Amino acid sequence: MTGLRDLLQSKSAEEEVCSTREAAEILGVSLRTIQVWVDNGILDAWKTAGGHRRVSLRSVRRVKEGQYPEAGPESDADPDVLLAYQPILDKDQRTYGYELLYRNGTAKRARFQDPVAATAKVIRVAFGELGVLSAMGDAVCFVNVDAELLSGDVLLTLPADRIVLEVPAETEPTDEVLDHCRRLHAAGHRLLLDNFVPGVSPARLLPVTTFVKVDWRSAPPLPPISSWLPSGTKLVASRVETPEAYALAQQAGASYFQGHYFARPDIVRGTTVAPYRMTILEVLAMTIADADLADIERRIKVDPAICFSLLRLTNSAAFRSARQIDNIREMILLLGRKNLQRWLQVLLFAHEGDPGRAPSPLLLAAAFRGRLLEYLAVLVQGGGNFPDKAFMVGMLSFLEALLHVPLSDVLRGLHLSEDVTAALLRREGPLGDLLSLAEALDRADFEAVQARARSIGIGSEPLRSGFLDSMHFRSTLAHA
Repeated sequence: MTGLRDLLQSKSAEEEVCSTREAAEILGVSLRTIQVWVDNGILDAWKTAGGHRRVSLRSVRRVKEGQYPEAGPESDADPDVLLAYQPILDKDQRTYGYELLYRNGTAKRARFQDPVAATAKVIRVAFGELGVLSAMGDAVCFVNVDAELLSGDVLLTLPADRIVLEVPAETEPTDEVLDHCRRLHAAGHRLLLDNFVPGVSPARLLPVTTFVKVDWRSAPPLPPISSWLPSGTKLVASRVETPEAYALAQQAGASYFQGHYFARPDIVRGTTVAPYRMTILEVLAMTIADADLADIERRIKVDPAICFSLLRLTNSAAFRSARQIDNIREMILLLGRKNLQRWLQVLLFAHEGDPGRAPSPLLLAAAFRGRLLEYLAVLVQGGGNFPDKAFMVGMLSFLEALLHVPLSDVLRGLHLSEDVTAALLRREGPLGDLLSLAEALDRADFEAVQARARSIGIGSEPLRSGFLDSMHFRSTLAHA
């Protein structure tokens, strides 16, 4: 540390640089915090010809003296652009794709009054400047378009294997519109008719569509799909908000499902927590209470399934370990107490006893929220344990939906700090503010997102950066 202090105090700041790891040690924060600060312009940094990131010591001094902004700088081109997503799941509850929701801060709704301008901005900002497709992994991205945009060439520039074009069902199916759809279809692009109502919506575009989306909250009982849906066209049930609605959509023949049915808390009195998850909760409580690592190791070894799952997660791309880890003691020492807490929270949402199955949609939603809160917490309060608490709040906020027991009952056995408990149960304090912001983003309630972010002191650009970082984390876990 003396060498780093000397580095900080030596030559002129304009000429000095350090590595991200050295910057983390100088400022007493995690490497992750440094990366977030660099991403949001709080620290000045660049990459060398060899791809190594170097941080300006002048900016490190500035932060050391407390002279750093609460949030990163805004984009010159689109200062108020906000992004949100909704997953679209297949019959096996695997993530097939995401509908990308997008709004400029001055707009009143998730879709602009001028849909042509809205979609043009989605293409330019989301797919170009921000690299949304990269953050989504191999999932398909569903984007709203309109008849006027169908006539141009801009849609032909999009990767047909990654994008689905959503066309409103009320679009007048003129000869010109049908010709444009046929042109896109012939070029390999997939079209979706959005908010289609069988027997009411025009059916002329059905032969050139790959998907038809039906709003499950407002749709009347559907006639047999064989009577109106062309062979090979897939039904997407949207706004599926309850397990009962999901079951009905399955019975009706839907192939894909969009909505929050998998995350809906369904409290069942008398429900007991499965032994597998009870063990994870016990180990999590031990790590929070600073129990001896040898005791934690012994408790983990009691359950072979948990041992296997933890080792599998640790060796996955999500952890990015440089070498293979093959025993529990080595894993605990490598992870450390804080990272062990993190992966126990992830494992809590994994499928019990079947590590080969794809991660549940609830796990992926919790992981996205946990990572987003952690990312924003770094901007709000910097280093320390606040970002770790924020990650925990995001993950544990889905516990009721996972365990089907009151959240207050579960938290009593975890011995969490008061600020974490207050955030989870009452949405109070700085952590509660971050959780409320994330919940508004889940609903694509952009007005609430913007108001909450403004009150916290977070701008739209850091929100976008946090969104993309969290989407990437979600996608990585989907393949863990």
